[in-house]
Amino acid sequence: MKSKGVAYLLWFFLGIFSGHRFYLGKVGSGILYLLTGQLFGIGWIIDLFTLGDMVDKYNLMHGFIGPHKGNVNQSQNVVVNVTAPVQQAPSKTESSIT
Repeated sequence: MKSKGVAYLLWFFLGIFSGHRFYLGKVGSGILYLLTGQLFGIGWIIDLFTLGDMVDKYNLMHGFIGPHKGNVNQSQNVVVNVTAPVQQAPSKTESSIT
């Protein structure tokens, strides 16, 4: 699980080297940011506002947060709707051929 605090510290101290992006597994954009000076400084400022969401998305994608996490002793109500497949009647063109 990645921490927002660590991500922001990396952004502040190692942002010029894309440390926060490499920390979140964004290697491609990390290299792009590294080679372009954080998109000429604009990307570094944008990351200030989007970094929290990037951490949340990373944790969600890797299964660290979500509806299945939490107290395992807690019962969950699951509603399952099962219906039989609907069969269509033969069209007029199919019935007139035979």
